[in-house]
Amino acid sequence: MVYARTICADARSRMESWNSIQFPYLSKLINSIFRYPISPTNQRETKTMGVTADLNMRKGIRVVLNPTQEYFDQFQEWISETERWNYRRGEYKLWCTAFEKFWLYMAIDEENDEVVSVVSLALQRNSEGKMLYSIGNYYCVPEWRGKGISNKLFVQVMKHVGKENCTLFGAVEMSPLYASRFNFSIMNEFWHNFADMDAADLVIPAMPSGFTCKKIEENDWEKLHEYDETICDLDRRKYMKTTMTLAATVSRLVLNESGKIVGFGSIKMAFGNELILAPLYAESLDAATALVASMMKGIPNLLSFTSLITIYPAANNDVPRLLSLISNNNFDTHQAYRHQFTKEMMHFPQHKIYGTDEVSHSPC
Repeated sequence: MVYARTICADARSRMESWNSIQFPYLSKLINSIFRYPISPTNQRETKTMGVTADLNMRKGIRVVLNPTQEYFDQFQEWISETERWNYRRGEYKLWCTAFEKFWLYMAIDEENDEVVSVVSLALQRNSEGKMLYSIGNYYCVPEWRGKGISNKLFVQVMKHVGKENCTLFGAVEMSPLYASRFNFSIMNEFWHNFADMDAADLVIPAMPSGFTCKKIEENDWEKLHEYDETICDLDRRKYMKTTMTLAATVSRLVLNESGKIVGFGSIKMAFGNELILAPLYAESLDAATALVASMMKGIPNLLSFTSLITIYPAANNDVPRLLSLISNNNFDTHQAYRHQFTKEMMHFPQHKIYGTDEVSHSPC
């Protein structure tokens, strides 16, 4: 069943307009010759491909570091089906190239050549050069859960972290385990909520007076980065420019009457025919409303999508007002994640965060 689904997904991905040109048959031939896949995203990764011997996995399971896109696509099929985690086509390559360091460990069932479990780790630094590691994509295929495979992957990434600070977004059912087993015990009192709106209910709001929204041009990036630094102290200039210009993304910035940037954001067209409002940073509810209105107008065939989702800090009380405005009050929301750290809490202006960028490797 999984194998058939993977074949269908591969065929569909080659047909979709946002997929890059690939040579799947040549790739499969090369992989069959060399046994272990080589990632196209970074030549340096080839030195760490293949079985990671020190994980002591059970017979029939091999662990690959930074596998090919083909394996990540199979992973995307699983996490979309069981968790509703959806990414853009270029997300994996973005992680591999935009962070100082990036590791994605994948356990694979050798008999069927299918993904079993995944965890990823990224390294970023703040303005003073202080390290922050982030863990994301911690997942195990349902039939393989309870066999200790995922735990070994998690222990492996924590070896890279060592004594440095590390963060993750812990799902409701996993948050206590992260705190007790892996020392992610420093956390906010509030949760991050998941909000969901059917595309059929979406309404493009009127543009509030006093604001101008525009596409981001080359001469805008320096000021945008300066504004982003008021939100997050991490050096994420490369990451932010890359993610906001990635294919299948509509991004805008908003200016006040004096021409000052007072917010920016993106809507991502993701797997599963889903729209993701992420990030959305703004000085006020009106500025956030202006951004969403402009971005929604930029989405081709808006109503052809299934839904629009966003994840936001419950500490920002204006977000439900915004969601009500763009959905005729037809939205669902629930507690989803808690932001957790091992050594030291990072603080963000939550009242300016109307949509968290993502909960894999972006802390706000």
